[in-house]
Amino acid sequence: MKRRTRTILIIIGVVVVLGVIVIANLRSRPSGEQVETKKVAYGSILSKVSVTGELRAQAQVNLQAQVMGVVDKIPVKEGDRVNKGDLLLQLDRKSYEANLLSARANYVQAGLSFSRTDSLHANKLVSDQEYDGAKAAFEMAKAQFDAAQDQYDKTTIRSPISGTVAQVNIEEGETVLIGTMNNAGTVLMVVADMTRMQAVVDVDETDVVGVALGQKATVEVDALPDTSFAGHVTRVGYMPTAQNLLASTTTPSTTFEVEITLDSTAPELRPGMNVHSDIVTAELDSALVVPVQSAGRREVKGKETETVFLVKGGKAVLTAIRTGRSSDADIEVLEGLKPGDEVVSGPYKVLSKLTDGRRVTARPDTTHKAP
Repeated sequence: MKRRTRTILIIIGVVVVLGVIVIANLRSRPSGEQVETKKVAYGSILSKVSVTGELRAQAQVNLQAQVMGVVDKIPVKEGDRVNKGDLLLQLDRKSYEANLLSARANYVQAGLSFSRTDSLHANKLVSDQEYDGAKAAFEMAKAQFDAAQDQYDKTTIRSPISGTVAQVNIEEGETVLIGTMNNAGTVLMVVADMTRMQAVVDVDETDVVGVALGQKATVEVDALPDTSFAGHVTRVGYMPTAQNLLASTTTPSTTFEVEITLDSTAPELRPGMNVHSDIVTAELDSALVVPVQSAGRREVKGKETETVFLVKGGKAVLTAIRTGRSSDADIEVLEGLKPGDEVVSGPYKVLSKLTDGRRVTARPDTTHKAP
């Protein structure tokens, strides 16, 4: 009997202890959803667009032949420095010289004939028809002579700019083909001014709207990993890049070509080198900011707008805001908040499902630096 009573007392004691523990846990458990919060404050915004592309000389000319012929002489080689007007390539001109001599003789003869006819016509000794015929023959001979002279001159290719011979694609004795409607022809040489280099990059359609002329940029060249070059945007394309135009309609994104001119260069830089660039699209000081993950588009009074959750009286209050520029960490708030307001910044799993009026328990967000 005593043993049975003792057992019952032990059971009752265990139940009481467990009850006390459960009650203590319930009392110590915070009420509402646990969230991380951040105080609204003034800070800086540095908005950047990161892109990739390749180097190109700002002044770069692809030289092609305008007449057919066999290469007679190439007095330069890759890497040579040339000045504007220097001889780069000479084609065999024997046939063009013969045509020029023939055209010149016809031109001289037609000129003499027209001169005589003109004198006779002035004295009413020849008809207007004969005069018009002599004049037309003279003008035709002159046009043929000019065309022959032009063809002859084009057998000599001179540098249109001062720079470096970056590429030579032909050798002496080879035949040069000219371009047609369906054939671009042979690029004989590339002359580039290496003292002025550009980074030609592809910018996604969602980012290009924020890129403008004059914006600062930093360019890193893969071949020089420990060196970066300052630059600025000098051209923003208005049409998609060529590969986008040829791609199918199922292409997920479209890019636009942007040129960044480097403020300085280095002897090691070459056209075609791969580059990575950060374009600064916005740089603001003393802007009212909140963590970028705090803002999201939600429906307020039947209209979808940019919002945050404020913490007021232990509850999450959905608040409409108007935003501006953003960086990787923060976003500018133009309307709807004031310094000192407490906004929910995480965790994402909770923030994504949070609703207006939900009870919350706030703790400071220590994963991000204060603005």
